[in-house]
Amino acid sequence: MRQPSLDPAAALVIEHLSRNLTVGHDSEPDQLRKEFAATIAWLREPAAPATGVRAEDRTIESVPVRVYTPPGADRPDVVVYLHGGGWVVGGLDTGDAIARAICDIVDATVVSVDYRLAPEHPFPAALTDCATVVRWAADRRPRWLGVAGDSAGGNLAAALANEFSALVGGQLLLYPALDPRQDTASYRTFAEGYHLTSAAMAYYWRAYAMPGPVSHGDLAALPAAVIATAHFDPLHDEGQGYAARLVEAGVPTVYLPSPTLPHGWADMTDRVPAAARALSSAATAFAELRDRAVLR
Repeated sequence: MRQPSLDPAAALVIEHLSRNLTVGHDSEPDQLRKEFAATIAWLREPAAPATGVRAEDRTIESVPVRVYTPPGADRPDVVVYLHGGGWVVGGLDTGDAIARAICDIVDATVVSVDYRLAPEHPFPAALTDCATVVRWAADRRPRWLGVAGDSAGGNLAAALANEFSALVGGQLLLYPALDPRQDTASYRTFAEGYHLTSAAMAYYWRAYAMPGPVSHGDLAALPAAVIATAHFDPLHDEGQGYAARLVEAGVPTVYLPSPTLPHGWADMTDRVPAAARALSSAATAFAELRDRAVLR
């Protein structure tokens, strides 16, 4: 069986980052955050054309958020989005392009959460902040409420879908980090050389101090899911495995593998056409999941 090959445009991105990243994964958090912000800024050059999505920074019960609204009238559906960054780096600005894409494609109001970061604020601080926003959104009685996140944000989205399964109608998980044990084959196969390393993930898990895998309880009670993975990614197997377990439990699940892409592809959409297609496919599948739910 022929093995997948890394997308050429993604390979160029990884080569550039490997030459220009100067801060090790175990450096001071402030240094990591500055370099991550600079990396995202470079990945977003040139910026994608404006879509007409409106954005407003707000505070919800002391939690900073950015609310995205599609053009035209307010939408009856809400998606709470959680950015990636290993629970240590990232924020509203680094997650801006992904949140805008979800808003535009799903045609829903998106609330991006600037949750507290580790190691200054370990588990469960980030989850507590995100839960506050989910409760706030649910109190507004939207027609449909979804959660979405990439990488560490996918972890938070999955945990919220578990905690609020009676309120959340769908979960969009992009290459989620779900299990701190790091004992899958993809952790060994893609330990180095594809931007995210196994060593970096070990640092992130230590900093976040989550005591175990995302606890799911009764899988059958979880909301419908769209799970997208990256092949060249230490996290590949846990995302794929989670999708399989949801299917086995009878949860409506769309699994979208990206056989040529590395971890973090949703941040690469302005430089890697295959990544743009992958994000569009995932968000479209999420919109279709929503449509099936509201038309039922």
